[in-house]
Amino acid sequence: MLTQVPQWASRVKLDGGQNVSELPWKIIYTPETLSADAVTLDLLHAASQRDPKPHGHQRPVNNDSGEALFLKTYQLLSGGFFSQALQTAQIMVERYPHFQLGQLVYADLLAGGAGVAPETDALGDSPNLQHRMDQLKTEALLRTRHAGRKLLAGKVPAQLRYLSPSVRKVVVVDANKSRLYVLAYQPDDSGIEKLQVVLDVYVSIGSQGMGKWREGDAKTPIGVYFIQKHLTDPMLPDLYGSGALTLDYPNPVDKQLKRTGSGIWLHGSPSQQYARPPTATDGCVVLANDDMTRLIQLGVHKDTPVIIAESLSWIDGRASTLSAPNTASAGWPAPAHMHETSSDWILVSAIEWVDRTEKRTYAVLSHELQVPGRSPQRRHSYWVNDRQQWKEVSNPL
Repeated sequence: MLTQVPQWASRVKLDGGQNVSELPWKIIYTPETLSADAVTLDLLHAASQRDPKPHGHQRPVNNDSGEALFLKTYQLLSGGFFSQALQTAQIMVERYPHFQLGQLVYADLLAGGAGVAPETDALGDSPNLQHRMDQLKTEALLRTRHAGRKLLAGKVPAQLRYLSPSVRKVVVVDANKSRLYVLAYQPDDSGIEKLQVVLDVYVSIGSQGMGKWREGDAKTPIGVYFIQKHLTDPMLPDLYGSGALTLDYPNPVDKQLKRTGSGIWLHGSPSQQYARPPTATDGCVVLANDDMTRLIQLGVHKDTPVIIAESLSWIDGRASTLSAPNTASAGWPAPAHMHETSSDWILVSAIEWVDRTEKRTYAVLSHELQVPGRSPQRRHSYWVNDRQQWKEVSNPL
């Protein structure tokens, strides 16, 4: 059990009605195991005499994100290292002064250490403040309850039915968990390239939730989209932070269903706000600026697929239905205009999703033209499963 818990944690309840402060913290967040040689003497020296002797905790480094420092604070608390947690929280707020959740945690740690009630308790009667506090509590739980990259090793989202090594990366959004993941082909310990989670970050989605239908409804669409352009910050208003990746919403499925709207992007946060609340955008997927920079640095290019889902289920990467780029053997369709030149067009991705409004299953298949001497070309075809039969959205059978 924790020896010190921030004041706000005693007011946060889980689905079962229990307070966070009543539970072993590992139920909410299981810290990553760190090697014993990662201990640093100066961080250990900062611990107060009442703190137990620490084991294997790393000192924050300059490239740690705000979330990494936030989680390290709780990792230290879970081990009973109150003074070190306080020092890490101080580094967090100094490095990211606009990280409101970080400021709240730091203030509560200071108040807890001094044995006084945090200032926010005295302001609890303000409806606006209470609403913001509720948002921060939700953000805290979402940040601490996600699985983490190590637990996702060897797994892929079930929606991702096939991804060729020629498609180096795919972006995946889990709205219910406010997480964005990037999966990329990287060599494992044996040198074999495998699809792995290389980025796992917190995001904010539409203030009215998921399932975009109309222009201005403040909802984030569900489906599969493709990156169109990378817009850098000199070209953008401050609202979009450190950069933006534009998406091709509405896609052919959206257009067939007469969905309207535009300007659905992945982008950063305003300079005076480290991160947005979990549901606070006009429909875009918004990242902290340091996370947006990491996303862009990974080299996600035009035509990178972006899966936006209400929730994800992760399966063993070897259990994918499409284990080879052969649609016929897996019962998947192939666009008619590619039948005539089947040797030229190679399947490079197949992604499936369920539209909860339409209660139908859709899929997008991407084929790449692979002819020596010709410039690369990629085409996407969209399909709906109607009574166990796949029909092309743009050209129904």
